[in-house]
Amino acid sequence: MKIKVDLHVHTVYSGDSKITLEAAIEAAKRAELDGIAITDHDTVEALSKIEKFKESGILIIPGMEVTSIEGHILAYGIWEPIPPGLSAEEAVEEIRRRGGVAVAAHPLFPFKKSIGEKTLRKLKVDAIETLNASTLPFIYSAEIKKLTKISEELGVPQVGGSDSHTPETIGLAYTVIDVESESIQGVLEAIKAGRVKPEGSRISMHQLLNRLWFNTLRKLGF
Repeated sequence: MKIKVDLHVHTVYSGDSKITLEAAIEAAKRAELDGIAITDHDTVEALSKIEKFKESGILIIPGMEVTSIEGHILAYGIWEPIPPGLSAEEAVEEIRRRGGVAVAAHPLFPFKKSIGEKTLRKLKVDAIETLNASTLPFIYSAEIKKLTKISEELGVPQVGGSDSHTPETIGLAYTVIDVESESIQGVLEAIKAGRVKPEGSRISMHQLLNRLWFNTLRKLGF
C-alpha cells in the first residue's frame, strides 16, 4: 500500500511557525496527503496534543528536528525530546536508542543549519532529505544535484518534506511510502527499508516572502 506523507512540518510550538495542529490537519487534507510528521525544533510539546486528532483521517508521525552541533537531524518515532547541542553522531545514536528513525534534514543547504558533506558521508543516517520544499531550486540547483548523487553513492534512502512553517506550503513536497500497514510503525519500517520516494515541488517566491515576513514580525514582537 502506498501513502503520501509530508515528513517535515513545523507547528506553533517550534516558535518560528504559525501552523496550529488544527491548521496542519486541514492543510494535509486539502493537499490530499495521508499523513504528516510533526518535526518541531528541539521540542515535542505538540505531540501531547495529537490524541484528539486520531480520528481525523490523517496519520500523524511523532518526531522533532534535533539541532546537533553539525546541523539539523530529523527524528521520527520519538515521543520525548532529544537535547540540542549533541554531536550529529550522538544525536543519531540517541534517536536510535529510543527506537526512532534518523534522517539528515536538508543537508548541504546554507542558511538552514545543515549538515555538511563531510559529516553526511560518515554519518549513519536511515535516510537523507533530498527534497525540501523550502529550498529554491534556481538558487541551490548545484546542491540539489550533488545531494542526490551522494545519497545514491551511499545507498541511503531519499525522502521529501515541505519544511512548512505556514499552512499553505504543507504537501508541496512529500514522500511516497510503500507501507505494509498504515501506521507509525509501518512508516518507520518502510523508511529504514528504503521503500520511499520523494516527490513534489518547491516553495514559490511569494510563499517564501510570506514566511520571511511572518518571522520578521515575530522577532519584532508582533
